[in-house]
Amino acid sequence: MHLIRKTVTALVLAGLFSKAQAIEPFVVKDIEVEGLQRISLGTFFTELPIRVGETIDDSRAPSVVRAVYSSGNFDFVKLEKEGSTLKVIVAERPIISDIILDGNKVLKTEMLLDGMKSAGIAKGEVLNSFVLDKIEQEIANQYYSNGHYHLDVEKKIVELSRNRVQLRITIKEGGSARIKEFNLIGNNIYSDQELISQFELSTGGMFTFITDDNKYSSTTLEKDLETLTSYYKDRGYLKFSIDSTNISLSEDAEDIYITIGITEGEIYNVSSIDILGDFTINEDVIRGLIPLKSGDVYSAAAMTFAEEQIKQVLGLYGYAFAEVRTISEVDGDTSEAKLTVFVDPGERYYVDKVSFEGNVTTDENVLRRESRVLEGGALSSALVERSKLRLQRLAFIEDVKVDTVKKEGTTDRAEVSFTVKERNAAQISGGFGYNDFYGLSINGELSHKNFMGSGNSAAIGISTNKAVKSANISYTDNYFTQSGIGLNTSLNYSETDYGKLNLIAQSLDTIALGSTLYFPTGEFSSFSAGARVSKNSLTSPITSSQRVIDFFSLLGANARSDSEVDFDIVSVNTGFRYNTLNRAIFPSKGVDHRWNLEVGTEIGDLEFYKATYDYGLYIPINEDNDWIFSWRGTLAYGEGLGDTPALPYFSNFYAGGSNSLRGFEGNTVGPRDIQRIRSSITVPNPIPGAGNTDVYLPEEFDRIAVSRYSIGGNAKAINTFELIFPTPFIEDSSNVRTSFFVDAGNVWDTEFDRSRFEGLQIDGNSVLGFVPDFGDASNFRASYGVSLQWYSPFAPLQFSVSRPLKNEPYDDTETFTFNIGKTF
Repeated sequence: MHLIRKTVTALVLAGLFSKAQAIEPFVVKDIEVEGLQRISLGTFFTELPIRVGETIDDSRAPSVVRAVYSSGNFDFVKLEKEGSTLKVIVAERPIISDIILDGNKVLKTEMLLDGMKSAGIAKGEVLNSFVLDKIEQEIANQYYSNGHYHLDVEKKIVELSRNRVQLRITIKEGGSARIKEFNLIGNNIYSDQELISQFELSTGGMFTFITDDNKYSSTTLEKDLETLTSYYKDRGYLKFSIDSTNISLSEDAEDIYITIGITEGEIYNVSSIDILGDFTINEDVIRGLIPLKSGDVYSAAAMTFAEEQIKQVLGLYGYAFAEVRTISEVDGDTSEAKLTVFVDPGERYYVDKVSFEGNVTTDENVLRRESRVLEGGALSSALVERSKLRLQRLAFIEDVKVDTVKKEGTTDRAEVSFTVKERNAAQISGGFGYNDFYGLSINGELSHKNFMGSGNSAAIGISTNKAVKSANISYTDNYFTQSGIGLNTSLNYSETDYGKLNLIAQSLDTIALGSTLYFPTGEFSSFSAGARVSKNSLTSPITSSQRVIDFFSLLGANARSDSEVDFDIVSVNTGFRYNTLNRAIFPSKGVDHRWNLEVGTEIGDLEFYKATYDYGLYIPINEDNDWIFSWRGTLAYGEGLGDTPALPYFSNFYAGGSNSLRGFEGNTVGPRDIQRIRSSITVPNPIPGAGNTDVYLPEEFDRIAVSRYSIGGNAKAINTFELIFPTPFIEDSSNVRTSFFVDAGNVWDTEFDRSRFEGLQIDGNSVLGFVPDFGDASNFRASYGVSLQWYSPFAPLQFSVSRPLKNEPYDDTETFTFNIGKTF
């Protein structure tokens, strides 16, 4: 009321000035201003339409008042005469110092503030009665457009010092209206169900409690109407139109009824396609980019695709701002359309400057070396996109935006600016941890994927848990040479108790040094070559395991009398990778293929080879790239070479656990260790007085026992299919990912021969009463479930809830798995 009263006073003074405040004409010798607080005197005088030396009288005074008032900064304006001095007395309108919103849960505060800003209500703006009246209506409009019709808005003004006010708005939200029914009028070709199924909005379904797709939104409805138009025009209905859209609300404002009136029209065929313009490249090239030809059914989608393809081709030659548009001339009598494609390549642009913003810790040269856009070179849209992709694939970059603008004052120069959002590349951890497979662990690690902003990776750490004690140091220089050759070097020491990993009961101590060089062979591919030397000590208690007996024998030892054997392995490795994933962490599209071959050479004590192929495929399902189909897998095979008859059993492949087959305990899928237990009888000792002695029977009298320990296999095939969807209740999904998955695969031994055990008695200590065929590749396992992955500030976390679809009676299964340190 105070603001309204002051405003009315100012208007009355401005309108009735001549009657209420008569001024005898006089020459203004000086001007004084009273009431200014935040507005400077200089600024005020620029608004004042009278100067010293000019004459003021009754006819001019009202226009002076109106001019000052029209600036919008004052609630009160008054003129007075003191001698030859003109006094201007004003009362400034208050400034909005802050806007506090409370109670809004459905709409974000930023969204509401943006909407009010467009109506002139924002921090730093002048507050007047007209603006004040707009607040409630503006907020209501935003809620109405999102289907919330039950709303109460209370506003309060708190006066502050220096003529400032704080605007406090309390919102009481009611329930949202839900879409009850869609009505389509005028559709004869396609059914209501077929057309409505294209909409993002719906009347509800199985997953509505997650997607809220029956919640009305005017913005989403506009998108659905565009989808409806595209649906028809992509199928030849060139004259399709939406004639009306009616939104009606039930009396209780709980249900919304949407009625859409359409005109389908006729199907149009293409009569001819003309290409016009000075397009600088061969016309046949452009025509080859258009998927339609004379006689085809018209398709708006096909022509939109053609326009984008033509722009991309022109962009390759530096015409980054080319314009392509299609004009259709229809013949209603023949239902044909003549298409004319206008191509305007514009000027050929060159890169004047490439800049990077947002890199707080990363050295600019690290980002610049990933850019394929060169200053002084032609501006290629393809190279700009490729540069963006390479930057996004850096593990320490979360997001990249690129802006290409014409340089002012030139006709052929442009500036390319990349804005990056860095991801926390440092991980410092220490203390106690828990893993569903390794149990309680104590660890300390310092790792950095962007060491000192260099783009290189460094890590040093120690860890101990129920089965593994290890220490490691590694360093990766991604640009070891200026040509882009990378180098990884690592030093590792580990003590592993395989018995506590559900594997055969042995312990292996290893110290290893390895280096690998990475050679880029293309924009998305690289070749690697390296070597690794390890010294190993295998300790085994006296055992009847045939695998261990054979391995000790290979190294000239006797497993029944020797408890330890030492050996060296000198291996070389080579690999190839083709990677088009758009991100290093949580990719949404692209493929990743990795081939690797490790060969144990005759320089060491063991000769063997291991070949692996890992693949990943990500296909976005919707435009927002938050619904994604993923297919990942591993194929692996290994064998012995030379005098080594088989792949050393501790180098076997394993499956089960959160990183392979979820729903199965870690390293339990696949072949189990089989022990041959020699049978004996007790006979009198031929030496008088020596008592009795044991005599071992021939092998056909051996007993066999299937152990609970996994021995792994030399062949492996694992597949994971995932449907990735938006994480409920999480707005920013850049560091969180949820998915429904199906895992399937197997580990087997290609050399396994079950006939070797036929006719032998099963020992009473065997966990199985039979010998499974561990050489059967078709004996796969499968599971399904839901997974949540979180790239937390200290380490990646993965939680999975799963159930087996297909398993063997002797498999160890689990419902919940938890993993630290790996993301898919």
